[in-house]
Amino acid sequence: MSNLNEGRYERNPDFIYRRIVDESVLVPLHNNVADMNCIYTLNGLGAFLWEYLTNPATRTELQTAVLAEYDADPAVLAGDLDGFLAEMVSIGALKEV
Repeated sequence: MSNLNEGRYERNPDFIYRRIVDESVLVPLHNNVADMNCIYTLNGLGAFLWEYLTNPATRTELQTAVLAEYDADPAVLAGDLDGFLAEMVSIGALKEV
C-alpha cells in the first residue's frame, strides 16, 4: 500500500520533455529559459509515466497503466511508481491537483 495521497497528478508546464536519441529528458524552465544545469534523465518507466500524464491521473490509474504495459512483479512496479511520483513532486515536475 502506498503512502502517497490518492490525489491526481499533473505535469508542471514549466518542464520540457524531450526524447534525444535513446534518452528521455526533462528540462525545467525559469522565466521561459531552459535551465541546462538541471537536466533530468528518465528511465523507460519514467518516460512511460510522463507520457501517460498528458492528462492528470491518480496513482491507482497510473499503477493500472504500468501493470498493463510492463510484465514485472507488481510489488516492484508499485515501488518504482511511488519513487517516481515522490521524486517528480519533490523537484516540482509533477503537482498534485
